[in-house]
Amino acid sequence: MKIIASDISLQAISFAQENAAFAGVDHMIEFQTCDFAETEIPEKPRGVIMFNPEYGERLGENDELEITYKRMGDFMKQKCAGYRGYIFTGNLELAKKVGLKASRRIEFWNGTIDCRLLKYELFEGSREPRVK
Repeated sequence: MKIIASDISLQAISFAQENAAFAGVDHMIEFQTCDFAETEIPEKPRGVIMFNPEYGERLGENDELEITYKRMGDFMKQKCAGYRGYIFTGNLELAKKVGLKASRRIEFWNGTIDCRLLKYELFEGSREPRVK
């Protein structure tokens, strides 16, 4: 199993490395400092891709975040076919910008923020059955 953790923020990656070391799992994780769209996605075996983006509570403006959420959907469609995708968000309006239909919505609370873990089945090719 290969775990890849990426973030554009060097500080966020540093904190994640420290937390992983404290938990004793740092040797199991490959850390990358980059935009998510530059994250190296293994061809095989297919796995899970998980996003935990900002949701406008503390950082970022909604206009900028709308672009980010659309980019996440595009990235999953173009680079993650065959994977299962997840987005954890506390902003359901922004989640609509992903452009994919969630196959499952799981409710969570992040402090006082009503959040959802949205699951996406990322099919290779078309999901529609072929008509003969």
